[in-house]
Amino acid sequence: MLQNIRDRSTGWIAYVIVIGISIPFALWGIDQYFTSSNVIVAEINDTKISLDRLNNEYQNRLQEMQSMISKDKDEAELQKKIIKRTVLDELIDGILVREFVNKNKFQISETSLINDIKNNKIFHNNKKFDANRYQKILQSQNIKIPDYERIRISELKALQFYNNIVQSSYLSSKQIEDLENIKYQTRNFKLLSLNYNDFIDNNKNSTEEEKKDFYVKYKNIFSMPEKLDIEYIIFNKSTLKKQLVTNNQILENYYNENKFKYIIKEKRNIAQIFLSNIKNEKLNNLEIIKSIKYKLTNGHTFASIAKQYSHDKLSNNKGGDIGWVTQNELSKEINKAVFTIKNIGDISDIVETAQGYYIVKLLDLNEAKIKSFISVKELVKKDYEDSQIINRYSIIFEDLSNILYENPDSLEKASELLSVRSISTGLNNLSRIKKEHNILNNEKVMAEIRSKKVYKNNLNSAPIEIKDNIIMLRINNKSPVTYKKYDDVKKEIEDLIKTENSIVTMKDTIKDIENKIAKGISIKDIEDSVGKKSVSYIDIGRDDKEIPSTILLKVFSLTLKNKVTSIESGTGNYELILLDNIIPGDSKLSKKSLESMFNNEYVNTILYSTIQSLREQSSIRIYTENL
Repeated sequence: MLQNIRDRSTGWIAYVIVIGISIPFALWGIDQYFTSSNVIVAEINDTKISLDRLNNEYQNRLQEMQSMISKDKDEAELQKKIIKRTVLDELIDGILVREFVNKNKFQISETSLINDIKNNKIFHNNKKFDANRYQKILQSQNIKIPDYERIRISELKALQFYNNIVQSSYLSSKQIEDLENIKYQTRNFKLLSLNYNDFIDNNKNSTEEEKKDFYVKYKNIFSMPEKLDIEYIIFNKSTLKKQLVTNNQILENYYNENKFKYIIKEKRNIAQIFLSNIKNEKLNNLEIIKSIKYKLTNGHTFASIAKQYSHDKLSNNKGGDIGWVTQNELSKEINKAVFTIKNIGDISDIVETAQGYYIVKLLDLNEAKIKSFISVKELVKKDYEDSQIINRYSIIFEDLSNILYENPDSLEKASELLSVRSISTGLNNLSRIKKEHNILNNEKVMAEIRSKKVYKNNLNSAPIEIKDNIIMLRINNKSPVTYKKYDDVKKEIEDLIKTENSIVTMKDTIKDIENKIAKGISIKDIEDSVGKKSVSYIDIGRDDKEIPSTILLKVFSLTLKNKVTSIESGTGNYELILLDNIIPGDSKLSKKSLESMFNNEYVNTILYSTIQSLREQSSIRIYTENL
């Protein structure tokens, strides 16, 4: 079922976004049904999903998809977030389905349950169901048989739900033939491009009254650029650095107070034995790793066992030696095992991870130590200066905020505090100010200039942080709004009126053309009437990359009965679209492939709609802060 959905898409994301549908039961995660966590990530009606439950499923999915994860760190983080949220959606949908089947009294017979258990190959021995193996496997996972069978019945009911949808969602041969025709059909059409310039009447001039009315109606078009006189102060962090005093005693004191910054981390040389759950069944790996542990405690050498059993190809031929590691280089579980071994030569307990089982051995260690002051003096100096600058900068920023607020009508007090003179732009328009005062050519600065506080009320801005600078500003003066004189823009107004009229004429002409074509007038007559030639396109499909998608959408919305339409393709540009012919689709696929593809698409559509309906009828709350 899920594979049907995945088959429809491409790329790693298609593997993840499976309409949020899955059957969440997995034998090795069944304990999550019987344990609880204090951290809840979602509530569905009266059912809660714990963070433990989510993380268990997420780690399994992540392991499956590891080869698809990007090598780029930022992109990989985004992909992992999408995977985690998708897994949560799947768990939610699984709960909704289970509630639905229980509410509607779906039934699984005892015979069906027994057959399901007997057909599960994990309980087989010599290709036959083994009752003793069944009991032992459940016991090894601390699962009681009644609990397992109860959960399995629930999952079989969910399967019944999905299967009912699949079995009821069937397309006839005629429907499949029609879908092929529609999906793969191509079309022949013509495009007649029209521009407002083609409809400008240069022989018709506007009256004086029309021009004056236009000038009054659209007066803002003719406004002169406003001029502003902006006063501003710049304070750079480098000023603070120049004010700092450093000597050996100050630096040594800082070093002694912050020795933790200059530690060479403890390093450990370790060897490992690793059994991968991908290369072998988890249950078998557990039995093997236990026997390995027994051998290691009874005289067998770690190196020989690693060569014989370890799945890690990079280290097994070296007796498991993976080299030197520091804290937090390895996964959480392995890191804990490695750094709790007390003596060189000792081995860890068995470590279980989502990937498989590990045993690690401590081969050698270099203890953590503090670097000498002399060896890190330059680094200490930089750290000291950075810390002092940050502290002083923070104090200055707070003092500035207070001064600018308490003295809203002047930058004088701020200038005194910083010992920096203010700068004036003089009365200029903004484009010239941004060119001549580059520091002000910044989005945050411009937003502050246009703010009600600064622009309308003529008050000081708040301090603005731009890289290593603090900028504060105010508007000292503004030019009044002025407009170009009517006599100076008469020619411009005449051209604008002609343009406005030509656009109206063009739209009327297009409507007239559409009506004429609908009545049977040929495209040749239309071309002659507008003095333009149309362009023909032959055998164009729905996914054609050469035709703009907006035009394609219009082309495939036409029918042979309603075969003409138009679309605005740019300011003052229109495309008249005339459908010539529809060529029935032929996918070249086999009948079986077509049936499979269209039935899958149909099933997925119904399945998606059903799940969405269940979601809309339910109370779902997701605690994003806990994810």
